[in-house]
Amino acid sequence: MIYKHKTEISEFDSWIGEGMPSGNYLVLGPPKVGKTIFVNQIAYMSALKKPVVYITLDGSPANIKLRMKEFNWNVETIEKENLFQFVDGFTFWYTYPQKSGDEFSVESLTNISKLLSVIVSANDKVGSGGIIVLYSLSTLLEHAGFQKSYSFMTGLKAIIEERNCLGFTVLTSGMHQEMEINAFKHICDGIIEMQFQPKNDKMTRKVRVIGLGARLNLLDWKEFSIMPNGINLAP
Repeated sequence: MIYKHKTEISEFDSWIGEGMPSGNYLVLGPPKVGKTIFVNQIAYMSALKKPVVYITLDGSPANIKLRMKEFNWNVETIEKENLFQFVDGFTFWYTYPQKSGDEFSVESLTNISKLLSVIVSANDKVGSGGIIVLYSLSTLLEHAGFQKSYSFMTGLKAIIEERNCLGFTVLTSGMHQEMEINAFKHICDGIIEMQFQPKNDKMTRKVRVIGLGARLNLLDWKEFSIMPNGINLAP
């Protein structure tokens, strides 16, 4: 049975049509284009209906919550209901010797087996069939290097598929070698690519989707904007 998921961003779900098959999808784009807002919106909206595991390597869980609150996405109540669980891969290495206060955390981004094990434990707590966010693969690459990061992505893909989850892995373009980006594109089940593009002497944000599991279709560039309620796709 192929599980189909919604992102719970209504305009995006209407655009892609049949839903997203379980799998890990690469969210790729330059800095400040809207990748983090996109996955944060999916995480919050989805957690109102299904379990979410949010692996943060680029900021503390407290920092991620503050970013979400800018859009009135308050996950603290959902956390108490065990539907939203952070995996803290940031606090220890960034604020050493301070330790994370979160139940699920890692002390090293080079210990891939430990990181995967903690993700499994967090997912066991909230339940399968939900959303798994990795923010971000760029930080893992900086700390662990390409080979370990690729091994991690292989393991994460297996976890997501085994548990019928929908995964989103954030990767910043322009920071890494083309060979590395192509390798991650290959291992992921689809690509959600964001770009800045010129329009009438202004820069606009656009998104496209390449591959949805076995549906190797291309949804070509569609304009979007960032509004007080999050990502809004143009008609």
